[in-house]
Amino acid sequence: MKHFFTVLGGMGTLATESYVRILDQRTPTHSDQDYYDYIVVNHATVPDRTTWILDHTKADPRPALIEDIKQQSLLKPDFFVLICNTAHYFFDELQAATEIPILNMIDETVKEISRIKPSAKKVGLLATPGTIESGLYDGYLEKAGYEVIRPTQAIIDETESLIYDDIKIAGHSDGQKYHHLVQTMVEDMGADIVVLGCTELSYAEEMNPETEYPVADSQSIIVDRTIDLAKKQKQ
Repeated sequence: MKHFFTVLGGMGTLATESYVRILDQRTPTHSDQDYYDYIVVNHATVPDRTTWILDHTKADPRPALIEDIKQQSLLKPDFFVLICNTAHYFFDELQAATEIPILNMIDETVKEISRIKPSAKKVGLLATPGTIESGLYDGYLEKAGYEVIRPTQAIIDETESLIYDDIKIAGHSDGQKYHHLVQTMVEDMGADIVVLGCTELSYAEEMNPETEYPVADSQSIIVDRTIDLAKKQKQ
């Protein structure tokens, strides 16, 4: 393949499947040849990112991610897509491992908020404990002029249950739990819009779309940016 991109996935697998499914659905096609060329690295055994961020004595996910990037760089993709929000904790280190650009999901998500909800001033965040505790989104949001509405511990616990118990472990989403989380961030916490800062939450959104409250779905947004960039490379 002359022009293709590499998807760094498997964190987790259902979320990666969701990315690929949405990507293909949104690609304008009239034949097989209209789809984009890409490689999906479903590296499901990468150690959990949140576990390491919260406790550095646990298995470090960086060596596996860097190995994937170096292996795939030999194939010379046009760009990488890293479809795990929490893994962006290592973004600078991962980008330093290759000259090939890596799409920054967090940066792209924050940029999209003004289009989804132009009047938004307070941005709520639903994500893994690793993303929340590390303040991964905070700097991007504050730089863009938004007030960050961080979840309470009760919301974090419920979000973690949806991400890990329901999706990663049981293999399905709980739509009622997902909608309750978004509703709580808006009605109780005062958020104007809610960032879905974990691709498992994006999977939950795909399975049971939120229609009442505005959300910035990180995976949906990075799909659109993928298509924008792939389209340019294909021309």
